[in-house]
Amino acid sequence: TLTISRLHRREQIFTLCSCLTLFFIMGLRHYRVGTDTAQYLRVFHSSEYLDWKQLIQPSKKLDMEIGFKLYNYILYHLHVSDQVYLMIYAGIVSVISSVLIYKYCKHLFWVFYLHTTIGLFTMSMSGMRQTLACLICWLSVEYILKKKPFRFLFLVLLATSFHQSAIFFVIFYFARYFKITKLSGWFISGLCVLCVFLRSVLSPLMMKVLPEKYLVYTLTSDKYPINPILVAIGILIPMFCLFFWDRTKLKGEQDKSVYSLLFCGSFCYEILSALSLSSMMIGRMGMYFYFFNVVLLGNIIAEIEDRKTRYIISMFAILLPGYMFFKSQSLGISPYYFFWQTYQL
Repeated sequence: TLTISRLHRREQIFTLCSCLTLFFIMGLRHYRVGTDTAQYLRVFHSSEYLDWKQLIQPSKKLDMEIGFKLYNYILYHLHVSDQVYLMIYAGIVSVISSVLIYKYCKHLFWVFYLHTTIGLFTMSMSGMRQTLACLICWLSVEYILKKKPFRFLFLVLLATSFHQSAIFFVIFYFARYFKITKLSGWFISGLCVLCVFLRSVLSPLMMKVLPEKYLVYTLTSDKYPINPILVAIGILIPMFCLFFWDRTKLKGEQDKSVYSLLFCGSFCYEILSALSLSSMMIGRMGMYFYFFNVVLLGNIIAEIEDRKTRYIISMFAILLPGYMFFKSQSLGISPYYFFWQTYQL
C-alpha cells in the first residue's frame, strides 16, 4: 500500500504533468485556433496607441475593461511576441486551474478529464477575458469558506475589471449560509428544474441585471445556437451527484461546508443552464459556476464504492464527454493547429 506522502507525491506529479500538457496545448496553438484569438491579438497590438488616460477610462459598448487593458498594455510594452503573449496567458490559466483542482478534488484524473472535455478548456482558448475573470472568482472561494468577505469582494472586483459580468458572482458569497443535505438538495434541484418551464418569465428579469454592454449577446440565434444536450447535462449533473452522494462519510464541518458550497454552485449552474435556452449570455454566465459542477461530479464518481456501479458510470463519464468534445466544432478550436503549422480554412 502507498504511504500518504507517496500518494501525495504521485498526485503532485500527475497535477504537474496535466498542467504542462494544458499549457503546451494552449500556448503553442496557432493564432487562428479559437474564435476570438485573432481579435484579442489585435487588441494586444492596439495597446501601442493607449495612454494612461485611455487605460483608466470606463469601457463603452464592447470596449475592453480596465484590468484587461492594463494587462495588455504591460505585456505589449515588455515587447513580447504574439506567441509569447498566448503562452503567458496559457501559463496563467493552466497553473491556476491545476492549483484549484489539486486543492479541492479527491480524484484528480476525473476532474482534469471533465475540465478538458466539458469544462473551461474549450472556452479558455477563445474567451480570454471571461476565462481570466472566472479563474479569479474561483480563487475567491477560499475566502467564502474562511468567512473573509472583504478579501472575497476584492477578488470579485478584480475579476470584474477583466469581464464586467463577473460582478454577478458577488451573490455567491451568501451560499455559505446554506447547509445542503440530501433532502434540501433534492428540493432545491426540483426548483431549479422549474426554471426550464418558467424561463420565458425569468429570462427577461435576468437580462435586466446583465451589463448593458453585453446585451448584444442576449438572444439565441442560428449563428449562436444553444445545444439542448448540454443544457440537459447541466441540469442532470446535480441530480446525479445527489443520488450517489453519501453525506454520512463527510468528516468534520469543513468537509460539509465544502460540499454545501459545491452543491450550491452546481445548482446555480443548473438554473443558468435552464435559462440559457432563452438567452446565450445567461448561458455564458454559467461559466462562473462550471468549476463547482466539474469538481463535484469528479468527487462523487470517485467516491462510489460499488465496483460494478462505478465501472458503468465511469464508462459513461469517459465516453459521453469525450464524444461530445471530439464531435464539437465549438468556439473554433477544431481543427487544431500548432503555431508552426500552416493553417488551412
